[in-house]
Amino acid sequence: MHKIEATMPISTSGTDLKYLGAKHYQLSMAGRFDPGWVCGLSHGLAERRISIMRVEAARITGRNWQSRLDLDFSTTTVTPDAVDYLELSKSYATVQALAEPIVLDDYQLERSTKCDGSLYIEANGPDRIGVLSSLLNTFSLFSLFPAEILVETKNRRIFDQFWLKGMGGVAPSNEAVAALRERMREFTQ
Repeated sequence: MHKIEATMPISTSGTDLKYLGAKHYQLSMAGRFDPGWVCGLSHGLAERRISIMRVEAARITGRNWQSRLDLDFSTTTVTPDAVDYLELSKSYATVQALAEPIVLDDYQLERSTKCDGSLYIEANGPDRIGVLSSLLNTFSLFSLFPAEILVETKNRRIFDQFWLKGMGGVAPSNEAVAALRERMREFTQ
């Protein structure tokens, strides 16, 4: 993962939107965010039919994050400046699973020493709008939240990597790992 440089004081939360061409934009977000913020953001974008093509996000300390998301607005009538990205990041408490179930070709799930003891999960499969939101929502059902994310969509396929921690930044419990492993198996059948 590339090092993301903060452009604002870490105690405040802010966004920056940069036009990349052909209805593609790069959204940079930095600051203090509650657990589940990226789930709320990705869900809100999916509801607006905005496709997330790439995400690089890392928790720096505590609740302080730095992130970059590449967004594709070619599948929506919503304009990039009409979206309140910070407000979406606060809406994680109201997130519900989107209608289409998750379908994966493969996944990997293992303990990792990265992020001071996390659960590494990698998911591969067909892309659709809302798959990231659905995966993050699934993790949160087991009180697992990302400490770092690297998500990429190429040729309508997802290649998503997550380093998950429990509430309060603790290592995931054996029970949560076992339950998530079972749920991931269901997505690949």
